[in-house]
Amino acid sequence: MSIDEANRVTCMPADPNKSGDMRERLIDHWFPCTTVDAAVGTPVGSGRSEKAIFPWFASRPIAQARAAVLTTLLPNDDGLREFVEAAVRTGSSEAFDRLADRIADNYPGRTPVVIDIFSGRGIIPLEAARVGVTAVGTDLSPVATLAGRLLADWAIRDWSTEPALPFTSSQPATFDLSSVDRLVADARLLHEEIGRRTRAILSAQYPADASGRQPWGYLWTVSMPCDQCRRRFPLIGSFVLRRPYRRTQDEGQSMRLVLDGDTWRVEVIAGPTDAQPTYSSAGKKGKSARCPFCNHVHTLETVKAKGFAEQYLDEPLVAADFATDDGDTKKIFRVLRQDERDAAVSARPELLPKAGQLSAVPDEAIPPGNVHTVQASGYGYTNYGDLMCSRQTLLFGTLAQQIRTCHQELLDSSVSTDYAHALAAFAAATLMRMLKHATRGAKLRAHGKPDGSGQNRVQVDHIFSNEASLAFQFDFFEAGIGEGPGTWAGLTETGMTPLAAHVRGKRGRPARLRRANAMALPFRDGTVDAIVTDPPYYDMIEYSDASDFFYVWLRRALVDAQPDLFAETIGTEIAPDLQNKDDEIIVRRVFNGGVRHDREFYERSLSRAFHEARRVLRSDGHLVVVFGHSDPDAWLRLLGALHDAGFVVTSAWPSRTETSNTGVASIKVTVTIGCRVATSQRPVATAAQVDREVATAVKAAVKQWDADGLALTDQLMAAYGPAMEVYGRYSSVLLPNGEQASLDRYLTLARSSVRDATALKLDQLPLETFDAPTRFAVFWQRLYGRTDVPKGEARFLAQADNLRLEDMRGALLTESRSGFKLRLDPPGSFSDRSSTFEIARVVAKAWEEGGTEAVAAVLAKADRQANDAHLWAVVAEIVRQLPASDPVAKALTAVQRNAGTIGTMIQYAAVAAEKEADAQAQMVLPFEEELS
Repeated sequence: MSIDEANRVTCMPADPNKSGDMRERLIDHWFPCTTVDAAVGTPVGSGRSEKAIFPWFASRPIAQARAAVLTTLLPNDDGLREFVEAAVRTGSSEAFDRLADRIADNYPGRTPVVIDIFSGRGIIPLEAARVGVTAVGTDLSPVATLAGRLLADWAIRDWSTEPALPFTSSQPATFDLSSVDRLVADARLLHEEIGRRTRAILSAQYPADASGRQPWGYLWTVSMPCDQCRRRFPLIGSFVLRRPYRRTQDEGQSMRLVLDGDTWRVEVIAGPTDAQPTYSSAGKKGKSARCPFCNHVHTLETVKAKGFAEQYLDEPLVAADFATDDGDTKKIFRVLRQDERDAAVSARPELLPKAGQLSAVPDEAIPPGNVHTVQASGYGYTNYGDLMCSRQTLLFGTLAQQIRTCHQELLDSSVSTDYAHALAAFAAATLMRMLKHATRGAKLRAHGKPDGSGQNRVQVDHIFSNEASLAFQFDFFEAGIGEGPGTWAGLTETGMTPLAAHVRGKRGRPARLRRANAMALPFRDGTVDAIVTDPPYYDMIEYSDASDFFYVWLRRALVDAQPDLFAETIGTEIAPDLQNKDDEIIVRRVFNGGVRHDREFYERSLSRAFHEARRVLRSDGHLVVVFGHSDPDAWLRLLGALHDAGFVVTSAWPSRTETSNTGVASIKVTVTIGCRVATSQRPVATAAQVDREVATAVKAAVKQWDADGLALTDQLMAAYGPAMEVYGRYSSVLLPNGEQASLDRYLTLARSSVRDATALKLDQLPLETFDAPTRFAVFWQRLYGRTDVPKGEARFLAQADNLRLEDMRGALLTESRSGFKLRLDPPGSFSDRSSTFEIARVVAKAWEEGGTEAVAAVLAKADRQANDAHLWAVVAEIVRQLPASDPVAKALTAVQRNAGTIGTMIQYAAVAAEKEADAQAQMVLPFEEELS
């Protein structure tokens, strides 16, 4: 199938007489939550191999995508659960075969169509393709679309009939086709050819030593003139090159700055150094630069101004090489030879031939105000070519040129056009992976500890300071043209391994990936069986801004191989320099003119996308949305948009995708939301009726969730499903005053119904009989104990009692960067209006300070009786939930043992207070009579 054919996806209307109603799906009633949670930390479920093929952002673990696709396509049959779990947990071929057959049986005479309208790197289309359906992924970004084609289309095609490539290998033994997939073998061959040609072209720019060996990299810095002494000095943030390692008697290496008149140089020394960085943090004042000649300190604003005034100069520092010691090869650092220094600063990338009509080096401007995404733009680097030193841009320009040249030679040979396009794209993917380690934000990362107790390996760090922000620093690392970390040869090796693992597991049919707008889907009405998608989450990631750095280089490498994505023109118009962001459904933190991407835009656009999804789905179709956000209001608006678009939410299944530190997601909990197309002619209901139905549905679901082993914290979020299903049965839900009942009412009711269904009691007292803050605190302690809880999860829990998290902060919770934690220390003050949980905490402190008398005084001030069953129940609950050694538990245990004495003292205190009040009244009475 050609790329053009793949892009001309035509979904034919289904014949309703050829298949039964598929409204009931497995996802409506069950989802393998615990299996997904466990699988995200394994090679099969994490998606690390798939992600290693092409860099993309916020990629969800593959286990979650697989579970979402399978449960969406399968009927509600309990007998299928074990096979779904096996497929998610181990990728079992037997399980996949059985499930694929069952899916086919449910669509007799036709192949179901599954679409992901925000496909990103194509994980969801890949998982749909594995079970043999027609899988289609659409995304607004050409970079994401390319990533999807690499993963879910070309990687799972059969290329075995393609003729040999017109290149020869320097390692013929590598290409034994009986043991290596054809795509992997040919991709490696093409990479070797591109690397060989590039090394030959650039050998003079990267001088070898007498033995012909080249360094694997070079450490650079930027220098600037001092405002006081006018001498130029380097901006070095660290002088550490390699830390010591006691186990191997490795002293480590450092740099030393040597001043000679008006000039400077660095030396490489063994062991650590006490040299202070010339560019470092200055406490609350932020970064600053210190001139080593005169010690004048330049503020960060002054440093940035030097960049905008074009006063920076790139300076090579040291070479990263290899040394052999007792047969072992290790990475070392050394001073540059003069020929290496001359070559490093003499590179002329502007002399490279153009890539079509494009300059060889990206001259596209970084949009103004984009400092938070491309941090170098805040230091005077105003276009994408500026993000590297000249020799780096020369290397990347040469690699892009060789990809185009080799692609043309493939087209001129007997291989198919599709195969030539695919191979060139895999080479470009390696170029993109190389970009992750190749800007002014790619630092040398020296592992280990200063005392030598840690392993001291050295690597080139990647440029993303978070999932989608390009870092910047003045001392940066340049990978060479030989072998080693971050080099073309090194990344070829590390890229072929995950590609080989990926293609070994290929099955089903290739997916179809195309560029399209989710708000204007290129499909006919009622032609799609299921939409499974993972939409962007408000302002978490600005995908286009982050991937524009990839886009400008992909244009230069694939302008001929992927013209539908990277063409120089669109129709008769010149293609824009960067990706079109007008229709990108995100919240943009900075407004640069044009479309204002605020929260209103995001919510309106996402709603339009859901309406489009409703248009293209069959009447028995399903929409499944994977969503994660820390703000309950975001969930409210999402569920409201789904309802308004004509969907009935049937389920909500949480997955803790970060619990195993997979590194492939930024949100601790994401929820897979199942939706059915709403039926027409829905009735009207009263709020009281729907309240009863929601509570009944959630409590019934809790019984099944308990049987399935779903954790209580996850049940709270899963409760949205049955609540929304009830709510969606009706066109309107009316309050007694005739107004529409809010959706928020039923999300809160869903969570409180879960808590009520668990029938929590404290010493036989139902939890609902306690005050709301105490209910909240007791429930929190049972769920989380003393651990930190993310803010979003904490807010959801507060909603169960109609509480605001802001009101709980301080009184019941402490906040830190990692979230919220329940307070067991006493509040700053208390009164008779304080919650029972707060009084219990005050009691614990009072015992530590003054024993029974102090506790009695607290209870008297709080107007609590000696026989206050609720207070003693909370005291007992706190003791049960804490270890016996905890100071609070010890204090409250002592209070329990002395409850009788404390009660007697409270009675005495009450009698004494009553007598004192009477005495005061007797003193006041004569005075009042005299006044009268």
